Amino acid sequence: MNRHKMLFVLTVLAIVLMTACRPGTPKGVITPGNMEDILYDYHIATAMARQAQAETQEDRDFNEVMYLHAALKKHGVTEAEFDSSLVYYYGHVDRFAEIYGDVVKRLSEEAVSIGASVGEIGQFTTYSTTGDTANIWNDATSLLLLPRPGFNRVSFEMKADTTYKKGDTFQFNMVSTWMYKSGMKDALVYIAVRYDNDSISTHSVHCTVSGNLNLRVPRVDEHRVKDIRTFIYLAPSGEDDASNLLFIEQIQLIRFHSQDMDLQTNETPSATPGETAAPAPVKPEPPKAPAPPDYVKPQPLKIQ
Repeated sequence: MNRHKMLFVLTVLAIVLMTACRPGTPKGVITPGNMEDILYDYHIATAMARQAQAETQEDRDFNEVMYLHAALKKHGVTEAEFDSSLVYYYGHVDRFAEIYGDVVKRLSEEAVSIGASVGEIGQFTTYSTTGDTANIWNDATSLLLLPRPGFNRVSFEMKADTTYKKGDTFQFNMVSTWMYKSGMKDALVYIAVRYDNDSISTHSVHCTVSGNLNLRVPRVDEHRVKDIRTFIYLAPSGEDDASNLLFIEQIQLIRFHSQDMDLQTNETPSATPGETAAPAPVKPEPPKAPAPPDYVKPQPLKIQ
């Protein structure tokens, strides 16, 4: 056997060995590529649905189930096949996390292709990392939580630097997407802020439906922040957890220096504030415009 033939045989053998070592999917389980496509379409559908808020919680839950069914039907997958596949991926969480990472990447690329620049996907935001109003979050902006021990909680810690000032206020933002067939939906977002005198203020909010969530940390004028710890915990659903998932995206922690205290918190129905969550500051009403002359008849404002 000459040198060229030997090189060809070794190359083929290497390809065969690499293919054999790559983990496959059992029969009846949705392949990673198809699962990625299903989750991608589900995210697109739920994002579009957020533009039209449902009137009741029951309507929101019903819509979420319908979005999932539509995604499954598009890819020719039955609900039973999807559920059994989730059971498999629950036992192979690393593979599922890789699939979700690819979904987030595709969503990001889609946002760029349509000119997104305002927080449409996790890494896109109008806030820089410096300045009087800054997004200081420096960790993962997308997460996947499962209601089972070891995969239902994440924690983050941020050390303050010289850019932090006395009187700073903070706002934690995220977008949640629940993929739940049944059971209780409840995720706790908890923030603990430690100051230079080692005093600690805690703030929490419960996330129970899909959508935007905000948690405000009010200003403390007397002390400078030393560190900020964030904790997200997904409670057990109480049902068949193998069909339940929580996706978290667009995580931000916005810091406002004292001159930017005119922020208005935008809490949607997805946020159920805890007792320690601070209310949004109230802006003074602008001065009223002078009354029109008698000969000018005001016209009613029509809402299309």
